[in-house]
Amino acid sequence: MIHHHLLRGVSAWALAFSLAAAAQAQEALPGIDIAGAPNGAEGHAPAPAAAPVRRAIPENIPAVVESVTRADIDRTVNVMTTAETMKYLPSVLVRERFIGDRNGILQTRVNSPIAGAQNLVYADNILLSNLFGNTFSTAPRWGMVSPGEIDRIDLIYGPFSALYPGNSMGGVMTITTRMPENFEVHFSGNAGLQPYSLYGSKETNLAGDMNLLVGHKINDLSFWVSYDRLDAQGQSQTFPGGNVKTGKVSGTPIFGGYADVDQAGNPRFVGGANQADHSQQHMGKIKLDYELAPKIHATYQLGFWSLIDDTFPTTYIRDANGVPIYNTQNGNVQVGNAVFPFTVNPSHGNASHLMQALSLKSDTKGVFDFDISGTSYNYLRDYNNTARAYGWLPNAAGTSYSINPRGSNVNQTGSFWHTLDIRGVWRPEWTDFGRHEVSVGAHWDIYSLAQTQTNTNLFTDNYYNSIQAINLGKTETKALYLQDVWWLAPKWKLTLGGRQEFWSAFGGVNNTLGQSYAPGIAGWPPVLVTPPTLPAVFKPTFSPKAAIEYQVFPDLTLRGSVGRYYRFPTVLELFQNISGPNSVSISNPTLQPESGTSYDLTGEYVTQDVFDGIIGEARPRISLFMDHRWNAILSQTDFTTGVSVSQNSNVGKAIFRGVEGAVVLKDIVWKGLDFNGSVTFTDAKIVSDYQQPWVQGMQYPRIPRIRIRAVASYAPTEEFSIAAGMRYGSAAFVSLNNSDFNHNNYGSVDSEYLVFDAKATYKISKEWTLNAGIDNIGRWKYYVNPNPYPQRTYFLGLKYDFGGPASGMFSDVKLGAK
Repeated sequence: MIHHHLLRGVSAWALAFSLAAAAQAQEALPGIDIAGAPNGAEGHAPAPAAAPVRRAIPENIPAVVESVTRADIDRTVNVMTTAETMKYLPSVLVRERFIGDRNGILQTRVNSPIAGAQNLVYADNILLSNLFGNTFSTAPRWGMVSPGEIDRIDLIYGPFSALYPGNSMGGVMTITTRMPENFEVHFSGNAGLQPYSLYGSKETNLAGDMNLLVGHKINDLSFWVSYDRLDAQGQSQTFPGGNVKTGKVSGTPIFGGYADVDQAGNPRFVGGANQADHSQQHMGKIKLDYELAPKIHATYQLGFWSLIDDTFPTTYIRDANGVPIYNTQNGNVQVGNAVFPFTVNPSHGNASHLMQALSLKSDTKGVFDFDISGTSYNYLRDYNNTARAYGWLPNAAGTSYSINPRGSNVNQTGSFWHTLDIRGVWRPEWTDFGRHEVSVGAHWDIYSLAQTQTNTNLFTDNYYNSIQAINLGKTETKALYLQDVWWLAPKWKLTLGGRQEFWSAFGGVNNTLGQSYAPGIAGWPPVLVTPPTLPAVFKPTFSPKAAIEYQVFPDLTLRGSVGRYYRFPTVLELFQNISGPNSVSISNPTLQPESGTSYDLTGEYVTQDVFDGIIGEARPRISLFMDHRWNAILSQTDFTTGVSVSQNSNVGKAIFRGVEGAVVLKDIVWKGLDFNGSVTFTDAKIVSDYQQPWVQGMQYPRIPRIRIRAVASYAPTEEFSIAAGMRYGSAAFVSLNNSDFNHNNYGSVDSEYLVFDAKATYKISKEWTLNAGIDNIGRWKYYVNPNPYPQRTYFLGLKYDFGGPASGMFSDVKLGAK
């Protein structure tokens, strides 16, 4: 537990600095060079010229926008996957539980780390967000973008732009890559090592990543060809056992294991470790860009991602004969006079996904520009096999054994999503009534779920002997939007917009052995109901948006924003029922869209030569935010039976209030010493719920009260840089009734964490760069639902760059892109 005096001191310092300087929100992101450097810092040679990045983010966004550039990533982040690159942005957490985790949910101010559908992630206008579901297993498809491709990342906070759907309630992250101006080759190799220990597990987990990027520009055609390979062993993710069983139950007498208490303080037994994930991921991509006319580009992208994934169990227990026990015939073990559930099982997964995108875009900055883009994402193959009961299975008396080689197969092959966006921007000439920028557009998307669960004679086999469940369904959204940015006076800017959406869910089949589960908060096993085919649902909604901005002084701007949003249920929330050996998911076809109104009051102050030049530049910001949310869709998970059981329900109303302070400091005392820090305070409460009135006044699950991010870097020479980072988050309740007070222990928790990182980078020559670093130096043990995050992890990397901008000139780049 952290000393509260230290925490209060750090928080007060960060907030006081932001308050003292007041705030200015940037309406558009100023141009930066490709390496993320300001133009021509005095006393340093300018970076080589490069083509400007055509940002994927629209200009004149009426919201807070925070950014990180490729140079920031190279200098400050120990990175092997794209999910790791934005870890120091204000309020941001990516739930990457181990290197290569495909379930890395993006958390921002007001969404939980297992609610992936409450943010949007794009890469060059391609939707990476996996809106099949709103749970831990439907994270953005980070694997479709390698870290070597990234030139900048921009995060829009909140649903204040009519250009984006209601899933932007938390924010919109856009990843921008660039196209080459000449022949370029970029190669990087990275290695990671994580010594890990928890309960009876002592592991040394290794990871390796290789990335190759080749590009060229020939006349009006430019292209990238890239390949990325990641091979990573993660630490054990679950530690099965459970609470003591009551009533007349029996179990196999065993020796070993660990006595423990769960998140609610109840005694429990831990008998083993499970889901130590070994993943092998391959990603190949082709990107073509053709300039049809000056500033008019046609772009095509093709990405292929594959995964081979195996998880391994470990047992801590033996029976009287010394036989390692992974399962028993009745699923129970006995320690003394107490009986506990226990099961650990291996699994194997295999996936191949195909992503395509075609766009036509003009970026003239003249009277009219347009952007037409279509994307598709297809599950060519996606299945997971899990053993039903691994190992020798003793009877309750421990006198005889059996084996059960059968397994469960969950197959999502054939699932897909498609999107189409048409956007136009009109910039008429100045009039006596000011200047306007009018955006108008249309959107369409469809998500199609095809999921089958089968029973197999051998768990490694895909040939089934019976069908356990069939889950089918589609959701479709059509939208029209209009937004006007109006400079109505020299210091005033007004943004008004609205988004009309038409959402439907149809073709739902919820067939589990001929029946389906009843929705709602319930115990396990649930009540079974019929029929399996679900009626179609159609809902139209309208979301108005508004923002007003006032430039008080040339260096000080204030802005207030308000936006309505609707986040529609996903196909998995509506239609998925899966019962596996290690986990159970229960759908709810009666879910209502979650809706809300968000508010943001932000300002930022930019000043030069602070304290007579001791600080070259300071850019503090402060934001007050609030979100009134109705029918919030929450996923609750129960582990008391030894198997995770997850289900969704609507919660009447919740209110989120908070303040976020951030500051960027450049050239602190010495040129090249930069700092970027933030602190966020959030109070999230459930104010009403007609289904469960006893939760009124409770803290909204999984929203920490305090989050702190800080990173500093120093480049004393052009060849060498060092960086140190810190991430802190207070513990958060997970259950609706806030009964989980034992936060900092394995279980269904969001625990407190204080993590320190470090990185050093040395440019050996013009082309070669060496880097080394450590994440979680203090080896802090922290958890999320209920999986442990990595402990101390060591990194070593080597990078080769031929052609393109010089990212290694550390003295010319500054931390904190704007």
